[in-house]
Amino acid sequence: MSVPPGDRGKSSMQFVETADRIEKRTMELCRKWPKTYTFIITQRTVALASAIYEHVQYANSILPQTEEERTQRILELEKALGANYAFARKIERAYSLFPLCGQKDGRSQKEEQEKSNRILEEFMNLCLEEEEAIKGNLHYTRNMELHRPRNNKTKPE
Repeated sequence: MSVPPGDRGKSSMQFVETADRIEKRTMELCRKWPKTYTFIITQRTVALASAIYEHVQYANSILPQTEEERTQRILELEKALGANYAFARKIERAYSLFPLCGQKDGRSQKEEQEKSNRILEEFMNLCLEEEEAIKGNLHYTRNMELHRPRNNKTKPE
């Protein structure tokens, strides 16, 4: 039975999709940042965006059947959550130092500020969305019932 579109919630895969959007958008955006910040902020920002994506991908690849696998999945989700927090702070730091949209001739300072505000809001919304999705997945993983594979071997007589 299908769920009507208006009643649908976020899928359990949302955390992977959002992490992918964060990484792609960061790579697009950071190309426009001042070159003087490449080693100070830009590389670390891209690395954190990639870390979010890599940790959720790895966590999502673990289908826990043992307590050890559950623990590993939880650790990867927690690493992704930590990277998400650090990424949000790094974007805020960049915003405080230069226009996030990159400086362009012909654009007024007010236009650059407005565009930077929209970019900051976009990233903060993505980070909040990712945080909610990861926390939801963490809650689910911590409370899930482990399904151990059945042993089809017959007992020796």
